[in-house]
Amino acid sequence: MWKDVYTDFMDLPKHEQQKLFNLLKEDFFSNEDTDMSDAYTSIREMRFNEGLGCVHCGSVKVKRNGKYRDRQRYLCRDCGKSFNDLTNTPISGTRYLGKWSTFFHLMVEGYTLPRIAERLEIHLSTAFYWRHKVLFALRSLGFQTLKGIVESDETFFKESLKGREVVDRKPKKRGGRDKKRGISNLKIAVVVAQDRNGQVIARKTGTGRVRAEEIDAVIGDYIDQSSLLCTDTATNYKKFALIKNLKHETINLSKEGYVKKGIYHLQHVNSYHKRLKDWMQRFQGVATKYLDNYLYWFYVLQQSKKMTTKQRVNQMLLSACQKSNPITVNSLRKF
Repeated sequence: MWKDVYTDFMDLPKHEQQKLFNLLKEDFFSNEDTDMSDAYTSIREMRFNEGLGCVHCGSVKVKRNGKYRDRQRYLCRDCGKSFNDLTNTPISGTRYLGKWSTFFHLMVEGYTLPRIAERLEIHLSTAFYWRHKVLFALRSLGFQTLKGIVESDETFFKESLKGREVVDRKPKKRGGRDKKRGISNLKIAVVVAQDRNGQVIARKTGTGRVRAEEIDAVIGDYIDQSSLLCTDTATNYKKFALIKNLKHETINLSKEGYVKKGIYHLQHVNSYHKRLKDWMQRFQGVATKYLDNYLYWFYVLQQSKKMTTKQRVNQMLLSACQKSNPITVNSLRKF
């Protein structure tokens, strides 16, 4: 019987043989490649660097509870739940563990969903859920505190209801112009703040003109009290500086030029705006509800840009698995 099957296999075209071979390999052999096998050890050591603890309730009353697919399982004596080294991470429960190393490499390269799906031979929706499980996990890490001279300014993106049913207006055409010119309630404001050490915060606020309270809500907790805020002459930042009791230098381009007193300027934050906009163009419009995910993705890439590709991939993988985040496909569907 098996000889007949082998004969039929050899009659297939080469590309069909390769597909069948890959499917058999995934079903009957471990699809954890060498890179991912090394990563599991790193993930375990990072997650439990202060001792073994339950990823569900934090209890340290944990015992070994056998193995499943060659991975150690644990049982919490307090909450009664079991877990393994990957539980509550983006790569938990996936069927294609061996593809994740390549997936993180493609994330570092900023690949679009269709290219990721084609490269990994997975469904487009699978690539989408993998991406946002990783990005939500990364976002949970937050931002570093900004110190010293902190430049801040906002940039704007078109509102996008991609993925939602729009009932109160006609759908927009991709790349079309908004009905209202300039800054309006059809634009989503993104506040960007950056210090001279290269630490950045970029977060979505509301629509149209940004109020001081909105600025405070997105960056206020991340600015050191001794910092000096450097902005344009907009009144919203003046009010924000008063709310936070920050020293404040304003740049009046029409009177003082781009640099004031040889050190105060907005060139770093405006350069960040330009790089962000250029990078975002590849996605041909990002749904507003996921905009913060993409902002954090770009932030992670910028923070690691001086590393080698291998180091960047490893850092993104470990960062995404650092905290316990029970993000599932169902939770993303409800988002």
